[in-house]
Amino acid sequence: MKFARITSPEALDALFPLVDEDISAVARDEAVAAEVAEIDALIEEMEREWAAAERVEAFRVSRELTDEVRARRAMRRASREVLRSLAVRAGEVAA
Repeated sequence: MKFARITSPEALDALFPLVDEDISAVARDEAVAAEVAEIDALIEEMEREWAAAERVEAFRVSRELTDEVRARRAMRRASREVLRSLAVRAGEVAA
């Protein structure tokens, strides 16, 4: 029984797209295109999330660098270092 005959017209209509190579190739191409589109959408979504996270991190870093408390502390530290170096230099000049 190498060649079976499908006698039911409903079965023939249902199975024809699976048997015909052109139709099955188009169906495979559509499935591949749909999968590629889904992967591209996931990649775009991840890139948007990474960009948003990068913007948040950049804002957080910029806020830390311009934070008033940190700026005052940095200024005090710098002033103390300058005063210490002046005292050392004055001691060297006097000697």
